[in-house]
Amino acid sequence: MELMTTTGLLAGLFALVFLVLLRPVAARIGLLDIPDHRKVHRGSVPLIGGLSVYAGLALAWLIVMPFDRPYGIYLLCSLFLVALGALDDARNIPARFRLWAQVVLGTLLAIGSGVYLNTFGNLLGGGEIMLGWFGPIITICAVIGATNAFNMVDGIDGLAGSLSLVSLVALIILFALAGPAFTTELVLAVALTLAMVPYLLANLSVSPFGSKVFMGDAGAMFIGFSLVWLLVNGTQAGELAFRPVTALWIIGLPLMDMLAVMFRRYRKGQSVMVPDRDHLHHIFLRAGFNDRQALAIITGVASILALFGIAGELLGVPESVMFIGILLLFVLYNLALSHIWRLTALIRKGLKM
Repeated sequence: MELMTTTGLLAGLFALVFLVLLRPVAARIGLLDIPDHRKVHRGSVPLIGGLSVYAGLALAWLIVMPFDRPYGIYLLCSLFLVALGALDDARNIPARFRLWAQVVLGTLLAIGSGVYLNTFGNLLGGGEIMLGWFGPIITICAVIGATNAFNMVDGIDGLAGSLSLVSLVALIILFALAGPAFTTELVLAVALTLAMVPYLLANLSVSPFGSKVFMGDAGAMFIGFSLVWLLVNGTQAGELAFRPVTALWIIGLPLMDMLAVMFRRYRKGQSVMVPDRDHLHHIFLRAGFNDRQALAIITGVASILALFGIAGELLGVPESVMFIGILLLFVLYNLALSHIWRLTALIRKGLKM
């Protein structure tokens, strides 16, 4: 408990300090988000939220926590990923290069730490599905998927941060209930949560933060990367904090949004990595909701999915039932998006009544 409190509070404090220190640096090195045809915010906004979160967490961790090789590998890979994201924020590097860099870092994380997915659990109801030598490959794919899911969803103020907090709070609950075996994972989840708070307050311009900052690709990718690390650590065969299928519910909404958008791009013959304005938050905005309304609704839905995941875990709902449930939700989500113009018209009509 003492480690968790000290590391968490220091991570939040250091993140706040770095948020202040990095603001003038961002202007000097061009680490700014400038409005264009896809970005409708006012003025140039510093892209330092993710940098402050990582710096605050890493410094607090190195000061308080005892050395642990797997977590050292995680922090090192995160450093490279944050640097890659900051470079992309400043210079807009090619998507293909960014993808291959994620593959390399995912490989280093899985192989270097020795921590990777080794089971899917009893997803199909016929017994546990062990991954064997295929585990590291699945883990690398999971790293790429979650990293890009949170990057893609970072489209309106507070959204990536709020969805991250939903997943982190769900993990805090599950790790706390799992007992002393998962103390290190619990400390990391708490420290990440508190390190996120200064950024989120500044991003939403909550007093006393008057000047807005954005998370940037550096932050969105780091959060997705960190969540996968925690999810993998919590679902190792032999000593589980929760079952693998529960992880799908914890990050359900960002995952579904990414897969649905990529599927639509593929059907249109477009590159799945090229950005567009077809994400869930864009759809809410076109339907007539403002940023804060869209943020509240999407975060609320993500919270409900995470709560379903936690409830299913605690009540011992069969894994196959939970897996079928998340698959059905994805199918319904994709069907809804394929008829989105009709749905948005109905929503607009309802708002006017």
